[in-house]
Amino acid sequence: MPEKNPVAANLASAATDGLWLDPSVPANSYYIGGVQVHFPFKPYPSQLAMMNHMIRALNGSQNTMIESPTGSGKSLALLCASLAWRQSFMAKRRQLLANVNQIISRFCRDNHSLLVAKFAGDIDADDAELEHASAPDKPSKPRDPELAEPAPPKDNDEDNDFMPTAKSKVPEETKNKPNHDPAYLQQMALIRRAETVDYIIDLARTRMPDGVSLDDLSVLSGFKDQGGEASHAPRIYFGTRTHKQVSQLIDELRRKTPYRLRTAVLGSRAQTCIHGRAKKAAASGESVDDMCRTLREDDNCGPFRAYRKIIGHKKLARRGELEIWDLEDLVTLGRKNMACPYFASRDMAGTAELVFCPYNYILDPAVRKAAGINLDHNVVILDEAHNIENAARDAGSFEVTDSQLSVLAFECAKLIGDQHVHDGELLTIGGGVILLEEHRVLRTFAETLSNWLQRDSNTYEYRDFETETSVWPKPDCPVSLVLQRLALTPEVVARIKSAFSKIDEQNSSARLQASQNKSMGLPAEEQQQLSAGALRIVESLLRVLDHVANGSKYASDFRMAIIRSPNPELRDQAAAKKRKRYSVGPQQIPPFVNTLAFWCMNPGVVFNEIAQQSRSIVLTSGTLSPLDSYASELQVDFASTLEANHVIDPARFLALSIECGPSGSPLEAKYRTTDQLSFQDDMGEAIASIAARCPDGMLVFAPSYALLNKLLARWEVTGHLAEINVHKEVFIEPQGGGSKDQFDKLLAAYRDHLQRSSDTLQPLQRGALMFAVYRGKVSEGIDFSDYYCRTVVNIGIPYPAFKDVKVVLKREYNDAYSNPSVHERVLLNGSKWYDIQAFRAINQALGRCLRHKNDWGAIIMLEARFTHPRNIDRLSKWVRSHMRVFHGFNAARQQLESFYNERIQDDAALGTLIDDAVITLEE
Repeated sequence: MPEKNPVAANLASAATDGLWLDPSVPANSYYIGGVQVHFPFKPYPSQLAMMNHMIRALNGSQNTMIESPTGSGKSLALLCASLAWRQSFMAKRRQLLANVNQIISRFCRDNHSLLVAKFAGDIDADDAELEHASAPDKPSKPRDPELAEPAPPKDNDEDNDFMPTAKSKVPEETKNKPNHDPAYLQQMALIRRAETVDYIIDLARTRMPDGVSLDDLSVLSGFKDQGGEASHAPRIYFGTRTHKQVSQLIDELRRKTPYRLRTAVLGSRAQTCIHGRAKKAAASGESVDDMCRTLREDDNCGPFRAYRKIIGHKKLARRGELEIWDLEDLVTLGRKNMACPYFASRDMAGTAELVFCPYNYILDPAVRKAAGINLDHNVVILDEAHNIENAARDAGSFEVTDSQLSVLAFECAKLIGDQHVHDGELLTIGGGVILLEEHRVLRTFAETLSNWLQRDSNTYEYRDFETETSVWPKPDCPVSLVLQRLALTPEVVARIKSAFSKIDEQNSSARLQASQNKSMGLPAEEQQQLSAGALRIVESLLRVLDHVANGSKYASDFRMAIIRSPNPELRDQAAAKKRKRYSVGPQQIPPFVNTLAFWCMNPGVVFNEIAQQSRSIVLTSGTLSPLDSYASELQVDFASTLEANHVIDPARFLALSIECGPSGSPLEAKYRTTDQLSFQDDMGEAIASIAARCPDGMLVFAPSYALLNKLLARWEVTGHLAEINVHKEVFIEPQGGGSKDQFDKLLAAYRDHLQRSSDTLQPLQRGALMFAVYRGKVSEGIDFSDYYCRTVVNIGIPYPAFKDVKVVLKREYNDAYSNPSVHERVLLNGSKWYDIQAFRAINQALGRCLRHKNDWGAIIMLEARFTHPRNIDRLSKWVRSHMRVFHGFNAARQQLESFYNERIQDDAALGTLIDDAVITLEE
């Protein structure tokens, strides 16, 4: 049974942690997995199962996967369970440290001679270290505002008990005490807590020290077993697919839960920069990152100088109006105070207890490093994780074009050319020492790769329209041989690494020194350096070269490729203008773009590193099945998995699979049938018939834009599109989703058309229909609840492009690792992997409607292959068990019409009850 009014009762106890409970948010208390969870309403059974499953995994420092249908309250359950677990964890850790300190104090009281033997000889050295720790900081070199870790919490911080104790300050009165003074020795023993615990345990192996019991020894052993976690306050990194989904999570946390704590949101400069010149740079296609750096180096960025105004703002303080904030909140606050939201958010992320970000910030090693994300002993939650396998492979891969390499070489050459000798030192024209030899090494590296890519003698074995690709390893040529021919031997790569490390360190020191000079009012010297983009290229190339090197455990997990494709600048005037601004050498546009690619076939290359660092990983989505494929692909041990049920009554949704159209033609959207007019016409008539009966909103998904455009063009001729237009306003998702503004306007127009002028539950006379594609923006993470979507129609099965080079290589890779007698790590074979990609995309699209317990809608598979049990079994659990198969369209249409009428009548009855209740209240 839930405890009544627990929030106010627990306010005092929660105050001992950074997390507190807001009594203004209604919540009941439930004990789940031994942890007290505050939840805004009675949880659905699926939410209870999720929270129980997650808390047990976090308690055991284990990884887990949770599949829960869209609309089942997954986000709220994840937030409440993770924050309740952290609150419980902190209380237990605090108690553990208190117990350990008491045991050490008793040991010190009763074992003075043992203390002297352990610590007295080291006290002189320790005193010097402690004197240094308690003195004002005098760093040997300045801190880089881009790379520096945030300052540690102040002495009165709630989590101070969990900070490392090696540099704790010694009270003034104890500094000059004799070496054998008991109080001083006890102080040393407590300061060096971990060392003292090891000492006591070692002593107990021969004789139990006085004042220490077997129970005490058990406590100390538990402390030792936990290692660094015993004094660590775990941070929760909550990643999801897009910033829009991050905003939805923050809204859930802020409005529906009583949990309040230090939060942060990580975003890019493009999303957060408020400087006018940087925004203009973004609008013209230039790098906002490079413009930001230029403005700061020239001391022309007032918002950067003032970013700490945001950090200390009263609205963001504990119990402040924006204690839980979103990026939009921070940008608004930044504009009002002319302070930089980007650097403020990064600084606050260093002390936050809960950090939200798109999950590529966690997956991509380079982005993770740049964002200052530290996963050690922390919790990682990845929501909407159905794309995580592909996202991890992409994060482990790298591509660079010949033009990018040419720019890198040009930048190095310019720095070398601008040097001159002054008093025996090599200087740039703007001042400062240049590392001449190191820049020459990077220039040679870039020119070698660029020249190789541009050779006319290159041969290509894969051809797709105008794009040609050559891939290694080949039967007679491994990747190591290609690198050897390019003179990229291990010794040469080591020289490149050394050169890059020295240049990067010098650049950071120069930026820091310039920052210090400006803060002290000293003149700032002009700094000429490689651009951030150039440094990123070198860093990423070195990372993948490490992986593909002969002898690397991941060498077989990569494919090296060169790709020649038509230059888009020949057709894109904006790209051509941008090239002129940054061109190196002649202005003539080359006919081809040559790309060097290192494609990662194994998502475990990236994901295994994350698993090794973090305490626990929680993967969640509505479409993870089959779950066992994730463990093998990601190379991570998931101790538990859960497939939760939907919260919606099965009577409130209808799932149909229809084999034939109204005229009897098989509705099978395969390559050989989609060009047949009989297929196109019957598909058009079927959708027009459904649109005439479906109330309000309707979504139709096709496997590709090519097929969608083909069908729409045909229906324009046959009149089917006009027939649909009679009943529905038609909207079409632009190819690639279009720009963010373009897509947002389209979505707003669709919603506006369906928006009610009142709270009536009756359907509109003319609804709306959105044509979209699987894996597009409409199919991923957008909420079409209630009348925004009463029907989802699915055309075909969206298999990845069969001849796509990366798909071919991935299938071959999985086939090679599918034999358990040959490989320890066994993957699904290529065909099974290929199938899963298609059905996960379908399952994701199915979840666009049925977004809450009282929602209702129909799911229609206009695809003959979904009359076979084998394919139905690949759908999400909540759909497959309720799928009704129809071989003819007319019987399915009657079933569908009956379902719509029943649901509309139920809504009408509910609307009458609501109206009567309102009238009663008014009377």
